[in-house]
Parts: sequence; C-alpha cells; structure tokens
Amino acid sequence: MKKFSFKGNPGVICGKENNKGLFIRKTVFPVGYSEDRDHHHPNSFEFYLILRGRLKFSTKEKSLTASEGSLVYFEKAEPHRIIKVTKEAEAILLKKLGTTKSE
Repeated sequence: MKKFSFKGNPGVICGKENNKGLFIRKTVFPVGYSEDRDHHHPNSFEFYLILRGRLKFSTKEKSLTASEGSLVYFEKAEPHRIIKVTKEAEAILLKKLGTTKSE
C-alpha cells in the first residue's frame, strides 16, 4: 500500500518518466499554454486528473474541455495534445506503461 500527496509544489511525485512502473507528476499549466502538435506515448496509458482550472485536449477525432474534478484518459499510443488553457490549470499526470495487448 502506498499513499501519495498532491499538495505542495508542482513536480514528480512518483517514479520516472517512461519507467516500467507508475509515474505521477503534478503540473501547473499557465494561461495561453498549448502544444504545437499531437504527440503520443507508444507504450503508456496516460491520465490527467484536473485539480484546478480547465484544459482543452484534442485528438484527430475530437476535442474536449476538462475542468476541476475531471479525469481524461488516453489509450496507449493515442495521439493527443493540449490545445488551450484559458485559466491557469493544475493537473496530476499519471502514466503507466503497458507491454502486451492483453493488458
């Protein structure tokens, strides 16, 4: 059993980016933040838990706005990006590598 605190400053809470375990990072997105192009994580499932503010996400098929209390999930290797931050947002990013099709 493990317990994680999301209070405090932004930064890595658990693990290392693209490790074989769990990776958790708290991030603050400033007003005006956007990503230039889609990106994907070939082996990881990715979750954004919105703690404060709003983030607008986009995939090739659709876009959606997530606000405080929302959880956004991207499948392994699903291209995506953050396209708009109109109010400073704080989110928890959770990533877990997946290694087989049966997971």
